[in-house]
Amino acid sequence: MSEIRLSAKGVVWFEDPEPVHRLMKSQCSAMRSAHRAMRAHRLRGNDVKIYVKKNYMEDLNQRYISDAVSRAKPIRKNGAVFGGKQAWKDLNSGVISKNDWLSLRNGQLYSRGDASKNGNPNIRIVGDELWVNDPSGRGSWICGKLFIPEKFDVDLRCYDVRLMSRKDGRFDVAITWDSEIRSIEVVPGSIGIDINPSGVAVAEVDGEGNLMLHTFISQQRMQFASQEKRKSDVDLMAVEIVRRAEKSRKQIVIEDLSFRKKRGSKKFNRMRHNFLFSKITQAIERRAIKRGIPFVKVNPAFTSDLGALKYQQMYSMNDHCSAALVIARRGLGITEKQTFDVFRESKPKGKGILLNLEGRGRNLELSPKAWGWLENQFLRPRNPSSQDRNPNPRGRVEGDLLRHGSVGKRSKQGRKSLGKAPINNWSIGQTASADSDP
Repeated sequence: MSEIRLSAKGVVWFEDPEPVHRLMKSQCSAMRSAHRAMRAHRLRGNDVKIYVKKNYMEDLNQRYISDAVSRAKPIRKNGAVFGGKQAWKDLNSGVISKNDWLSLRNGQLYSRGDASKNGNPNIRIVGDELWVNDPSGRGSWICGKLFIPEKFDVDLRCYDVRLMSRKDGRFDVAITWDSEIRSIEVVPGSIGIDINPSGVAVAEVDGEGNLMLHTFISQQRMQFASQEKRKSDVDLMAVEIVRRAEKSRKQIVIEDLSFRKKRGSKKFNRMRHNFLFSKITQAIERRAIKRGIPFVKVNPAFTSDLGALKYQQMYSMNDHCSAALVIARRGLGITEKQTFDVFRESKPKGKGILLNLEGRGRNLELSPKAWGWLENQFLRPRNPSSQDRNPNPRGRVEGDLLRHGSVGKRSKQGRKSLGKAPINNWSIGQTASADSDP
């Protein structure tokens, strides 16, 4: 059993919304006061609540004040702009009015759940109504009509509620609660996921890392469509992937990838801006957790390179599916065996050395530093047979295999011959058993 945080969104309408707006303004002001107490006056713990109570006990009860302090704790910047930095810029440039700015600045009311207080002490769900506690009168509640989609099953034993004002007079309501999820019993194996701008590659392996199936789920609309259409495609893609994992009862493995802010060409920047990697990852992760399916993240280094060198021609895959296969095997803790040769080459004009990796129908050039990382972290040495013509016992960098003067010509011939005939007798002897031990 594992515990996750679930959420539901709805809409509430009050016949007289003015008391709710007043509570929102008071609690948001109390939150800013708590932030000032923690950052400017260096107060901690209960001293922050005492500081806030001096000015807000007439408008709020103690629980509202405690929730205001809890809202202020995650804000660690001294120069925080409450209401949003972009909205502040829009106000200064005349894009929005002062009333719009104040509605953003004072437009939330939060109440933390408590199982001993009927689920929530200040904002309660009662049937199809939402009751908001009004501290101005003892036992006074502000009742509003609540709508929540039927697909949400809120646990009323303990739940948090956040109200957010809207321009049409209604209020958005966000409800969160803890729920216990029973994890499924998985079988040996995994499903590797390689996310790309045009779709998602999926590769399923057994407990030994052998390929069982692979496919590419293409969604061209994700690159060009509107936000809502792309969100719909992402959700449908997550449903299909998690359903496949649920049917096979295997864990999902994905790359732990992050994109650093760096400059590139206009085409690359446009592609990176439209790349929905984080949204796809979050959609798959959320749905997998709800279904009780294990979700694993692995190091993304060299997954595409190893897939192209080892598996792309062997299984007639595209680049993305071969990378997904490496990801699935890496999720099982399998270290790839080196089944390709490595040659030293000189850079043009003698500006250093490159290492040329020649595999099954593909070749790759790496710097010595990158090769050292690949060799030490993601490869295990191959066991050369008696027929192996490689004099290097570990079969790694074959610096004596080619002479310095004929490197370029020999490399081009090697690339042309790849796919027609194996490079050496070791490849011939190992091809038959490639499926069992790639």
